Amino acid sequence: MTTQGTRHESPPGKTRRALRLVGWNVLFLVAGLALIGVVGEMYFRLRAPFLENDASYTWSPTVGGTFTPNAEVRWTNRLDFWTESRTNSLGFVDREPISLERAAASCHIAMIGDSYVEALQVPIADKFHVRLEELAAEELRHLDITTSAFGIMSRGQVNQLAYYDEFAWALRPALLVLVFVDNDFMNNAPILDGLREGVDPARLTEVSATRGADGSITLRPPHPPSAESRLATMASTSPPWYSRVTDRLVDMSPLARWLQLKKRAWFPADTDPELLAWVALLSRRSPRYAALLDGWHPTTRGDIQEPFLYAQDLPPVYEDGLDFTGFALDQFKERADRDGAALVILSTHYIGTRGDLGFDRLTALAEPRGIPVIDYNDYVLRQGAAPRRDTRWEHNRHWNIAGHRWAAEALLEYLKANQEICTRRKSPTSPPPPPSWLTDYESIASGEPVARSAFDIYLRENTVAYLKSPCSVANVQAPFFLHIVPEDVEDLPAHRQQYGFDNLDFHYGGNAALAFGGKCITKRPLPDYPIASIRTGQFTPSEGQIWQAELPVGAVEGGQGR
Repeated sequence: MTTQGTRHESPPGKTRRALRLVGWNVLFLVAGLALIGVVGEMYFRLRAPFLENDASYTWSPTVGGTFTPNAEVRWTNRLDFWTESRTNSLGFVDREPISLERAAASCHIAMIGDSYVEALQVPIADKFHVRLEELAAEELRHLDITTSAFGIMSRGQVNQLAYYDEFAWALRPALLVLVFVDNDFMNNAPILDGLREGVDPARLTEVSATRGADGSITLRPPHPPSAESRLATMASTSPPWYSRVTDRLVDMSPLARWLQLKKRAWFPADTDPELLAWVALLSRRSPRYAALLDGWHPTTRGDIQEPFLYAQDLPPVYEDGLDFTGFALDQFKERADRDGAALVILSTHYIGTRGDLGFDRLTALAEPRGIPVIDYNDYVLRQGAAPRRDTRWEHNRHWNIAGHRWAAEALLEYLKANQEICTRRKSPTSPPPPPSWLTDYESIASGEPVARSAFDIYLRENTVAYLKSPCSVANVQAPFFLHIVPEDVEDLPAHRQQYGFDNLDFHYGGNAALAFGGKCITKRPLPDYPIASIRTGQFTPSEGQIWQAELPVGAVEGGQGR
């Protein structure tokens, strides 16, 4: 009888068995995650009527960017809302404007703002100004209230002045409502707005403002959109490869979009190196920029507006931003007083309520100017709701349908307490005066041009002026060339003497101006030395010269020329 001994497995055999076990576990884990991913992707795709936003935009030389008129707009965050709307003939997502006669006969209320007035997150029928009209028809029928809305995302009150001048004024509103959002402080400040959008603050594509050497603030016309205006181009920066891959994945996948939103909520973003490069670029550009940006350490572009809401002591660039907001409110108050309209601000839930820094900074600007502020947060709290939870979408900061309803009710409450807004007799109005940058057009055009081509060209006060009417965006997109040949080549800067002429090429913008009725004007100073010849025109790298003109130097004022 024999006995069989116990078999002992060798160490290499145990290792192989353990590796196989780990391999199967990893395989099951990867397969499980892949299955969860596939199921999640199918869930988000099957519940979505559509996955991509679809909206077309146009740019106007007097207003800046608006939607293409009479076009379909699809909008979604792929998680909470899917809306399909149509723009009106003015380029806003709203009903077609009522007739001027109907507006003048009613108590018309014009809402002006950014994405909260644009309100792509809800159907037009659920927007707060439409709901206000419905509520007023029931409770304030004797006032005959009509409404209209003018809003485009990412615009502050400085940018929105053009909405009043170009569109809302014609409806003779009895009440002008400025819907104020937390990022409006930032959008009103050209430096902060430029950094947020990644655009040169001197080349913003909307109506903006600029501070002169004497400290005064004036309006500046929109700059035509161009790649040369991007700060990324000027600073030669680009996001890291993994950011580009992530952005592409989020664009393609609703599940990735959901995961990204959750990550942002749970793990705040680190400092954006591209933003830091842009701040450094502006600081090098001028001593004024450097002084304003000194001591400011931004994190990400999405957080630029937050110091206005949470910081007790503001960096200089933010104090400067408050000045621009005050300037915008002055401009709206001046227009309202001129046209016999009442003016009120409706704050939004991210501004907070009295005692919050954002709200207190807004009221500190508005109340001394005699502009009442409707506290939206306070109204929502009085309804037993939480403003930052119940008024917005779960994965989007904009008002949901309930948020719009409460905004309408808060405005209705204000109207009930101030019915004299509608009952007082409105004074006759005249067309708003053109902005300050347009006042030269008629004066220059009254003389004779020294040359006619695609533009009429004038020489006066040692300045060359380009005028065109009618003028469209296409006419000002190509850069201009301006070549000055001196009588003595040694009058040229040293780096230009080898070429024999001064190159003063420029893009339409900066000191450019655009007049009402599609009229364009831009001016360039001539160098202060005797001039032999002047040649100017427009060109593109692909087409070469589009047009050119030779200017008679004898017409140059101030003793220049031969």
